[in-house]
Amino acid sequence: MLSVIFIPSWFPSLPVTSTQLLLAGGVLLFFVGLMIGIGRKQRVSVQRSFFTDELMIYLSRIADAVERQADEPTLPQIADMIDRRIAEATATAAAAGAGAAPKARAMPLSMFGREYPDKS
Repeated sequence: MLSVIFIPSWFPSLPVTSTQLLLAGGVLLFFVGLMIGIGRKQRVSVQRSFFTDELMIYLSRIADAVERQADEPTLPQIADMIDRRIAEATATAAAAGAGAAPKARAMPLSMFGREYPDKS
């Protein structure tokens, strides 16, 4: 049985089967291979100039900025981490004591992240 994919925005009444999509992808790959084969005969070299040097500087700055952003977690990842921490905290509180209230402190941590000893 062939699955049918409907394209809602362009042609809503035109059904496209997976076989047709596979055939279209094969034709495109063949066409790209043909273009690459024809294009190998002509090579273009860019001579060094002030403009190309400036362009390379800008492109390297863009690449560095993208690499810095790739190391940071995304918003859904941050939300998942927060949800996990909340779930762990509630599970720990439930395991510690079902009816016991947690000990409240006015300032549990210093500005350097170290705990203060119990002061009363």
